Amino acid sequence: MPTKEHLEGQWREWRYAHVAKMFRPYGWTSLVAQYWLEPNDKGVAFDLLPGVWSVENGRIMYTPPASGPNLSVDGEYPSGPVEIIPGRNQTYGHGDSKPVYFGVCEVETLVRSTHDGQALYGLRVRDPRQTTRLEDAGVSAFDYDPAWRIRGVYTPAEAVDFEADTVEAGVRETTARIGTFAFEHNGKSYSVVLIGKETATGVQPVAHIRDRTSGPLTYGAGRVIELQFTDDTNSRIDWIDFNYAVALPCAFTNFVTCPVVPAENQLDFEVRAGEKRPALNVVRTMTYRTGTDG
Repeated sequence: MPTKEHLEGQWREWRYAHVAKMFRPYGWTSLVAQYWLEPNDKGVAFDLLPGVWSVENGRIMYTPPASGPNLSVDGEYPSGPVEIIPGRNQTYGHGDSKPVYFGVCEVETLVRSTHDGQALYGLRVRDPRQTTRLEDAGVSAFDYDPAWRIRGVYTPAEAVDFEADTVEAGVRETTARIGTFAFEHNGKSYSVVLIGKETATGVQPVAHIRDRTSGPLTYGAGRVIELQFTDDTNSRIDWIDFNYAVALPCAFTNFVTCPVVPAENQLDFEVRAGEKRPALNVVRTMTYRTGTDG
């Protein structure tokens, strides 16, 4: 194993970059609205957006107003209906989505589903003027402890889409399960489900966990840990490092659909490593159903 100094130095740089990304102008804490469209919705208006919105054959369509403010879509002002392709925003960008702005605000679309399997389409607005300040969020972490870097065995599996319940009541999010990671702690064996997060550089393995610190010391809805492949074929992971555990975006904003922790990933011990519970307390209110009124 590398020295403590080496591991801690790498973690410190990563942690600085992670926090900076979270609180950048169009990061998660800049979200100010989350609206919803259902498959047959046509000509729906929303408070913070221009024009009207529709769903046509599974495509999210924006129709600009005859006059007045307009969206900027991939650097141009559309003169007629245009598809707004779902995808991450500029901070977390990947896929075929294009930059969309309304004034200083960034606009993104997303696809989710309801409990009965019906497709659901979301729109989010990010306002850099409203981004939570880092000092107000009260983000901190336990000191780095190499004892929480635990060796284990990854068992890959064919990626299977799983419809996970989310913190947004009535809304599900598709997560791709890519296998399990088994490890031992205090003489007991554990196995956690890993999801594969699509990024600009490929699939990122992620463990979404809760433990006995969840609520009293760390974020109550759980934390996520990015694991690293250790071979070129993405079939081997040697370590889980709990020092890299961070709160979900729903710890900082109401306008997200973070999945709930899989039952398999509820750990019966305290993980006193990684990010602590933010001082900021977000009061969860639901946007689905109420968000389609415009």
